[in-house]
Amino acid sequence: MTKDEIIQKLADLNAVIDKQPRDTAEFHEASTEMSRLTFGTIGMREVAFIVDALGRPLTNPELADLIIASEAHRPLNLVISLPAEADAAYTIKYRRKQAGMTQVDLAKKIGIEQSQLAKIENGQLRVGLNLLQRAMTVFGTSYIVKAL
Repeated sequence: MTKDEIIQKLADLNAVIDKQPRDTAEFHEASTEMSRLTFGTIGMREVAFIVDALGRPLTNPELADLIIASEAHRPLNLVISLPAEADAAYTIKYRRKQAGMTQVDLAKKIGIEQSQLAKIENGQLRVGLNLLQRAMTVFGTSYIVKAL
């Protein structure tokens, strides 16, 4: 599907969900289709992380961009601007998974506890610049802070 087709599909599904009572078949079908479309490629935790980082719901065009990026196996933070700390945390998690590393593996290599890394990746703990630098060194890449 193209971005415009996804946006239209999301708008149509939202219209049904907003207008139909929760106990109707139409509501259930639209909700199921919305979940399939949204979470078919993007993880629910990723969407929640992004929404929490932005502090607002996603627009249909943003959600369409995320769906397209996810289907193409591209980092989601390339299509949506996240606050710096959230962007860094997302990048660490994305790179770790790309490298096939566990949180334990990466935590050991950068000198922190696995629980700290989990909190960083979930947005519960801020990423310090030194830690970010150590993580990017493990991945053999750099991290560029995006201008606002």
